[in-house]
Amino acid sequence: MNTGIRKSHLIIISLAAVLPLLPFLDKAFHVDDTLFVWTARQILENPWDFYGFTGNWWSYESAAHDFIKNPPLTSYYIAFIALFTGFSERALHIAFLIPALFAALGAYVLALRFTKMPLAAALAAVATPAFLVSSTSLMCDVMLLAFWNWAMFFWIRGLDKGRGLDLAIGGFLIALAALTKYFGVSLIPLLLVYSLFRGKKGIKALVYLVIPVAALIGYQSYTHFMYGRGLLLDAAGYATGATGGSRGITAEKTFIGVVFTGGSVIMALFLLPSVLGLRAVLTGLALAGAGAAYVYGKGMIGGIALFEPGFGWGYIAQIAAYWAAGAGILLLAISDLVKRRDAASALLFLWVAGTFVFAVFVNWTINARSILPMVPAAAILAMRAAEGKNLARVYLPLVPALAISFFVAWADYGFAENARAAARSISDKYSGMGKLWFQGHWGFQYYMEKKGAFPIDVRKSTVAGGSLLAFPLTNSGLRTFPDGLDRMLLDEYIFPAELLATTASGTGAGFYSSLWGPVPFMLFPPRAETYMVFYMREDWFIPGDFLLPQ
Repeated sequence: MNTGIRKSHLIIISLAAVLPLLPFLDKAFHVDDTLFVWTARQILENPWDFYGFTGNWWSYESAAHDFIKNPPLTSYYIAFIALFTGFSERALHIAFLIPALFAALGAYVLALRFTKMPLAAALAAVATPAFLVSSTSLMCDVMLLAFWNWAMFFWIRGLDKGRGLDLAIGGFLIALAALTKYFGVSLIPLLLVYSLFRGKKGIKALVYLVIPVAALIGYQSYTHFMYGRGLLLDAAGYATGATGGSRGITAEKTFIGVVFTGGSVIMALFLLPSVLGLRAVLTGLALAGAGAAYVYGKGMIGGIALFEPGFGWGYIAQIAAYWAAGAGILLLAISDLVKRRDAASALLFLWVAGTFVFAVFVNWTINARSILPMVPAAAILAMRAAEGKNLARVYLPLVPALAISFFVAWADYGFAENARAAARSISDKYSGMGKLWFQGHWGFQYYMEKKGAFPIDVRKSTVAGGSLLAFPLTNSGLRTFPDGLDRMLLDEYIFPAELLATTASGTGAGFYSSLWGPVPFMLFPPRAETYMVFYMREDWFIPGDFLLPQ
């Protein structure tokens, strides 16, 4: 395949990766951003004790190492930036353009090894909701992808050229990937199998996997010393044991996983029919029809009743389209393996299949963030299939894919901004009228606490009469009021439904968790986003056995 990196390609990819993110530089802290910022603040106080603080994330106060299930490397990056800029949203989002840029460039240099169309592969990887939305956050996913891509690049180049230095760099980057997000550990078995496919040269290279293994053993030992248990294995137990819906392999869970794959990697919906021709179009229509028939027959999927007001055939059509795209990606990985039967096709197949299995059957919930690591592999597979085709059939489908991905990112930007705006408005209006409590977490918690409000603690809080309670309808950790509790609705902050939603109560969209719906995003969400403020007319004692954490 290609071996030369072209300067013009680097410029094009850099612009494609960075320019769509510029409108989101002032995005509010959102979802798990709060956890990474909390950890960064702790690192600035005590860099050796990164989880040595407590927080209310599961609706009760607990140690950070109990509720944070990612390693701390991303928070160290945030802390380093904050040394110079403070915890400014804009400054931190500017800093996170760097991981996004290196993830995209990493996809390009990897694609050079596997396809004759590396530029198109990198652009296809960018033109996905999984990449663009994740790149607007402060979470660890895009940083993981950057380390992942470059670790694979150096490891493969080391095998190709017999360079021990490249293999050592690859091993070091694997360690960084795993200390950014634990899924990075899967690079070890993935590259081990690939190396075995490469024969004697690959077998000799396996010694360099000692680098990430040693780093992970060190991390496990250090966190066991600091926090009483090793956090690597603790996170693995949480991922496989948390209640995120049905456990194990079920038809519905598999179906939702395929839907999330297609929606998160939306470029496949446009690209595969274009480059593979009529046969792919007919196959896609058949898959979409089968998907529509499946959900129609069930009548309900992912907790969403399909024919309730606001859903119906339009919603089913979206599910069917994402299902067809996701199935197309999986079939493409299988087809490439069957057709080529070499180390490269085996690597790409295992990359896609392994990510899918983890995201759907191992992780505590299905979400687009967990699908993200397969994006470069899916893009490379698509371009391997597109080799020899007219360039217009390759590049034109990326335009609608990028447009949709941008609007998904815009919808998520709006969702984050609603929480910030509501928190500021509620705090500014009611902070002097009594103690202000709130339910919910994510960015709403960050901004409410910043304004001095108090989170409900289900183990010990008593909300006294005369206090105020803010209640977001779209959030996590929400608890209903007990029957008969005397309270008065003071105010409502209603943010009208937009054209598209990533997460919202009752919409059936769950970009960050399939618990919210069986698609990562949906068009024409039926309900507005609402924040309520209550005046408590009597004391509300909240015993721990009454309100259990979700």
